[in-house]
Order: sequence, then C-alpha cells, then structure tokens
Amino acid sequence: MSPPAYLSLTPETSREVLTGFGGVNYACGGSGILDKTGNKTNSLTMTQQVEFFAETKSKMTEYAGSKGSVAIDTLLSKSLFLISTGGNDMFEFIPKPSLVTFFYAQLLTSYTKHVQTLYNLGARRFGIINVPCIGCVPVIRAMSPTGGCVGLANALAEGFNYLLSVRMASLAADPKWSEMTYSIGSSYNLVTNFTADPEAAGFREVASACCGDGRFGVERWCQANSTVCENRDDYLFWDGAHSSQATANKGAAIIFAAPVELGFAAPINFNQLVSSTHSFDKFSSS
Repeated sequence: MSPPAYLSLTPETSREVLTGFGGVNYACGGSGILDKTGNKTNSLTMTQQVEFFAETKSKMTEYAGSKGSVAIDTLLSKSLFLISTGGNDMFEFIPKPSLVTFFYAQLLTSYTKHVQTLYNLGARRFGIINVPCIGCVPVIRAMSPTGGCVGLANALAEGFNYLLSVRMASLAADPKWSEMTYSIGSSYNLVTNFTADPEAAGFREVASACCGDGRFGVERWCQANSTVCENRDDYLFWDGAHSSQATANKGAAIIFAAPVELGFAAPINFNQLVSSTHSFDKFSSS
C-alpha cells in the first residue's frame, strides 16, 4: 500500500514514521516540477514537499535522541525516494511549443535542485517515473479531429524524458553524488506499449476514459453522477488524464521486474534498486 499522506498523519502513523517503520507520501495532485505548475488549484509545490521531508527528518532525528542521527542517516540511505512528476507541467505548457528549449531548461534546473536537496538530506536511492506519452491520454486525443494520439504532445514529453535521463546519469557520475543510485521507470514506454497492442496487455479500450461522458469521456469529466464503464480493468485510462488501477498495477510490476533491455526501466530496474530497502517516500504529483 502507499504510505500515508504527510498532511493526514495521525499520532499512530507519525510514530511509525519517526521510528523508521513507515514511509510518507508528500505528493499532491496537480503539482509538478515547477512551482508555478498547479497554482490555479492551490497544489502543494514540489519545493514545499521537499521542505516537508526536511521537517520529517528533523523530527526523526529529534525523536531518536543525540545518538540517533547516524541511525537515521543509515535508514534514509536504504530508503526508496519515489518521484513521479512532469505530466502536469507538460499539460500546462502544450499551448506554447515555441518556447520548448527554455521550458526544458527550467524543468531540468528545478528537477536537479530537488534531487540534490534530497541527496543532501540523506536520500541515496531514487526511483523516478518519467512523463508518459501525454498525447495519447483522452483529454489530448479529444483535441485531434481523428482521435489519434497527438504527436506534438508526445514529442514534448519524449524530449524531456531523454534530457532527464542524461541529467540523472550526469549527477550519478559526479563524485559529489557518488552514493546515488537511481532507476528511471518509463511510463512513456508503458503507455506506448499498451496502446500499440491492447489485447496483449489485457485491455479492451485504450483511448477513452472509463469515467466521464461525451467524446472520449472528457466532454464532462469524471464526477459523482458520471457514466462509469462496466469493467474498469478493461480500460487503460480511468478519467481524462489518469490511468486506471489496472494500468498502474501492470505498469508497476513491469517497471519493478522487467529486464532492462525491454526498455521499461534504466539503467537498472526497480527490483535491483530497492534490494534490501525497507522504507518509502513519494514526491510530487500523480
């Protein structure tokens, strides 16, 4: 199960975190790599999420006492820091393709800053989920007269994913970050694979949302009284922009264990990344 949300911690779950027996989820729907992403929905920025982690570490160290700081650092070095972000940044940027070079530079600068801050706070193992092929999600498909995947949107995500892989490799090769290990799980390749051969992936519908109304289920987004498909596990997408639970389950299993040469994780898969780890923290957006 996912760890509890930071802002929902109870005395019991807080004690599990402080004693190293539980992780924390700092992610916030609508947020992104850039702090300006999600401002209209009052999402917690990634900067705030990282600051919350810093507060958590401070509380853990205080709880452990004067002799506990080394133990906390050891625990964090074995923990998985899962970062899943970037899609919301892309959605907000799509109308401005002429500024793509500047946009990528902003994203990479912010991403690097957050990873380095986490590293300085004790993070060592980073599980990163890249940006999916957003041109294939129902809300973007609906913009196309043909209803097919929108190549411009996919190219935007693919270009950033490539630059992110280069940046992470550069960080890991820097002597200053010599203890860093990471894996980039490719949600982009997952969606591409599932969309290309739905039957082989176990899906019946890969273009429309399970929950919603109108063309592709996005003319009226998923609400309490929306139409919902009979078997949601047949659908790649739950609503106009988010995957179904079946997609998440299949994708997680593949990113975790599939051989690297299949292209779903690099430079190692998540199974190799998390060997002997026992804690879990999540950042940014879903």
